[in-house]
Amino acid sequence: MSGMEQAEAPLIGPKVDQGYALGLLFIVLGMVVFGLIMVYSASFIYAQEKTGDGLTLIRKQLLFASLGLVALWGGYRIPYSFWKKAAYPALGAAILLLFMVFIPGVGLKVGGAQRWVHFWKFQFQPGEFAKFAVIFFIAHQLDKKAERIDRITAGVLSHFVTPLPVFLLLLCQPDFGTTVIITVVIFCMMFLAGVPSKYLSVTLFSGLSIGAWLALGTGYRRMRVMTFVDPWSDPGGKGFQILQSFVGLHNGRLWGVGLGNSKEKLLFLPEAHNDFIFSVIGEELGFIGIVGVVLAYLYFIYSGLRIAFDCHKSRQDRFGMLLAAGITLALGLQGFVNISVALGLVPTKGLTLPFMSYGGSALLVDLFAVGVLLNIGKRSPAHV
Repeated sequence: MSGMEQAEAPLIGPKVDQGYALGLLFIVLGMVVFGLIMVYSASFIYAQEKTGDGLTLIRKQLLFASLGLVALWGGYRIPYSFWKKAAYPALGAAILLLFMVFIPGVGLKVGGAQRWVHFWKFQFQPGEFAKFAVIFFIAHQLDKKAERIDRITAGVLSHFVTPLPVFLLLLCQPDFGTTVIITVVIFCMMFLAGVPSKYLSVTLFSGLSIGAWLALGTGYRRMRVMTFVDPWSDPGGKGFQILQSFVGLHNGRLWGVGLGNSKEKLLFLPEAHNDFIFSVIGEELGFIGIVGVVLAYLYFIYSGLRIAFDCHKSRQDRFGMLLAAGITLALGLQGFVNISVALGLVPTKGLTLPFMSYGGSALLVDLFAVGVLLNIGKRSPAHV
């Protein structure tokens, strides 16, 4: 066989049904476009008040959406087997970036949280990158140690000990929400990898115990829990944000007050364009809009998990299955946590609504992760 023929030879193994990948791409692009519309609607008055130009935030979001599409294309073009070799370097880079958050002059503190790295005119949140770096690492670990998965060291401990600096640095920022998302996704990946139930039970109990201790062990987190239980106890203080979210959702009723007509975004609802954009969607587009967003995320999760399971079924590719499932669950779970916060079902977490909330680094990294997911749905592993 000639060199040209070798270069054009098909990849080993059957392809996954690409219909799921195509549907996932369309739903993600639809959410990005819808998110741009809602960010413009929710941020105009806020940007006008803060900067004198109502288009400031939407311009930045458009820029990062464009860069995100390039990142999506890059993630799609790189054979996903590359991330096996890149798992350790990616985790190391994530730890370095998280450490840079605490360097004076580099790290940036906003709203009491030290979560951003400042480069020139742009801000980057390393926690967004760290989330997927850990997922790449765990998928690699669970695949590499498949034959020893019934041992506690290979089945449990190695998945939490090596990424431990990530968890500690996130908690120091503090970013409890991202820490919880990563932990839950790791647990789900362990379940899918076939870690024995006795180890999963111990992990679940330990995780819940540590989570409860962290949630109640510090004053501001304990206050968030108390506000969640009874936001009306301090309606002008700690409970103000969630109560304003309720007002917006109530005003929306079935059909909404109309796109662009939200009253809560008129500086009543804090973070209307960011953490609480779902409330603005509910107010402007009503219950119908809310259902549409929920269905979009459900379809995203369904398509992503079908890619994961078909990858394992048709190729017996454990790494691809775990990586696809991890990316899907991270984005889907974060989406539903954000929605639950806006509805008052869980305490405030400070997590964005993937693809829809304002936030350049989140949109950029999330779209790159979708590109990796699409590559898994496109092809069998290539040797890198």
